Amino acid sequence: MKTNLMVISTNRSDFSHLKLIVERLRTCENMNVFFVAAGAHFDKKRGYSYDEIIEEKIRVDFKIKTEINWRSDSKLSNSLISLQKKLRTLIRMAKIDYIMVLGDRIELLPVINLSIIMGKKLIHISGGERTKGSIDDNIRMMLSLNSYIHFVSGEIFKRNLIEFLKTEDRIYNVGDPILEYIDNIHIEPLQNIANELKIDLRENGFILFTFHPETKSKYLVKDQFKGIEKFLTSVDIPVIATAPNPDKGEEYIFKKLKHFASMKKNFILIPHLGFRKYVSLLKNSLMVMGNSSSLLIEAPYLKVPSVLIGERQEGRPLADSVFKSGYSFEEIQSIYRKIRDIKSTDEKFFKEIKNIFYERKETSLLILEYLKDLICI
Repeated sequence: MKTNLMVISTNRSDFSHLKLIVERLRTCENMNVFFVAAGAHFDKKRGYSYDEIIEEKIRVDFKIKTEINWRSDSKLSNSLISLQKKLRTLIRMAKIDYIMVLGDRIELLPVINLSIIMGKKLIHISGGERTKGSIDDNIRMMLSLNSYIHFVSGEIFKRNLIEFLKTEDRIYNVGDPILEYIDNIHIEPLQNIANELKIDLRENGFILFTFHPETKSKYLVKDQFKGIEKFLTSVDIPVIATAPNPDKGEEYIFKKLKHFASMKKNFILIPHLGFRKYVSLLKNSLMVMGNSSSLLIEAPYLKVPSVLIGERQEGRPLADSVFKSGYSFEEIQSIYRKIRDIKSTDEKFFKEIKNIFYERKETSLLILEYLKDLICI
C-alpha cells in the first residue's frame, strides 16, 4: 500500500519553494502525492497566483478557493473555519496519511487543528526561523511543536529548532528550497520584462519593492509606511512594487501603492509578478527594498543589496548585504545613498557577499530520500 501525502500551498511565496519538491516526490513509486492550491492563490485583486501554478505545469489535485479575510476578527475567523471544513473533507476523501506545509502563514492554522483532531502527521519546511514583527512567528512555532518531521534551511535554524523542541529527533538540514529553484529556472531577459511593463529599465538602475504589514507592531500601518511613502514619491529612478501579503492592514498599503502608480510614470505596481520575473528583476536591480523574506534569502544569494525596513523580520540572521533601516524617510534615504555609493566605488563588495545562513543544497532530492526512509512503506 502506498503512503498518501498531501502538500498544501496557500500563497504565491510558498509555491515557488514547493514546486521542485512536489515534482521530485511524484517520482517516488511508493508515494501518492496530492497537491492542494488554496487561499491567496485565488485572490484576483492581487494577481491570481493560481495562474502561475498552471504555467509551471504542476498538477493540482484539489482547489480550495476560500480566501482569508482580514477585514475583521469575525471575517477572519469565519474564513479560517471555512478553509478547515473544506480541508477536512479532502483529507478524509483522499485518505491522507501525512500533510506537508512550508512556512508560517495564518492559513496553516486549520492544518494544525486538523492534524491534531484527525491524527495526521505534519511535515514542516522552514522551521527554526524567527519573524518577531509578525504573527507568522507564532504560527511557525505552533507548526514546529505539532510536526513529526522538520526540514530546515540551514544549520543555524536546526540549532534553533533543537533548542526550542528540546530534541534532535527528525530535524534535518536540507537547505532552503528557493535557492535550488533559482538555479533551476530560466531567468527572463530584463529587456523582455521592460518591454512588457512599458518602462525603461536598465541594469542597476531601478528598485524592487515589497512591504508587508507588521502584524505585531506597536505602530499603526500608516505610521510604518509614512517614511516609505515620502521616499517612494521622491526617488528619481524607477520603482517596481509588488502587492503586500493579505495581512491585517494590507489594504492601506495597497491603496497607497496604487496611488503612486497613478501619479508617477516611473512607478509600476504589479500585484503578482510570478517568481521567474521576480528573480530576473531582483538580479538586475540596484537594490531590493521593504520587509519581504526575499530580501534575506534570495537577494544575498544573487549578490543584490537589500534595504530591510522595520521590525517584521526581526530575529532572522542578516547577511552583510542586508542594510537594516527604521521607518523614517531620513534613514531610508541615507541607506539608499550609501548603497549607491558602495556600488559606484567598490565593485567587489556585493560580489563577495556570502549567504552564510540560508544554505544551497539539492533540497528536493534530500527531502525525497529522507521521506523514503521515514514514511514510505
